[in-house]
Amino acid sequence: MEIEPKHNVFEIGCGSGIAAQRICPLLGRGTYLGIDKSPAAIKAAIARNAAYTKAGRSFFFEASFNVLDREPALFDRVFAVNVNLFWTDGYDIRTDVRRIVSKRSTFVQVYEPPSASQRRGIARAAAKNTEEIFENVATRMTTRGGAGLVAIIASVPKARTA
Repeated sequence: MEIEPKHNVFEIGCGSGIAAQRICPLLGRGTYLGIDKSPAAIKAAIARNAAYTKAGRSFFFEASFNVLDREPALFDRVFAVNVNLFWTDGYDIRTDVRRIVSKRSTFVQVYEPPSASQRRGIARAAAKNTEEIFENVATRMTTRGGAGLVAIIASVPKARTA
């Protein structure tokens, strides 16, 4: 995601804070915000990243993803790992990440499909949904540690229509 020290990063479905633990050391004046629906996950994320939270560089909230709860154009990087919301649901105003990104932001989705046979279908569905709201969308498929992964990388949000 090419994290820079000044970036404000938002993770949808932060789980136990593993990604935050890798991102926060890269941030200088930037911040990390993670949300997850699971109280246990948020508790683990806070514990795992206690030093960054204490320093005011990371924040964790128990919540479902709803962009209407966030200020507009706040985040330089928005990402989600294994969050099915973006490939199973079509357009929904509550999941329209355009509200929380700027023209210079990047939106990244990464999936580890349950089976190899699902990888292409998930990649197509996630890319299709993302292409509805972003100008530049790239799909990458790779294998890491024996796991087949899908990544959707998007930038330049399209203008919203009424």
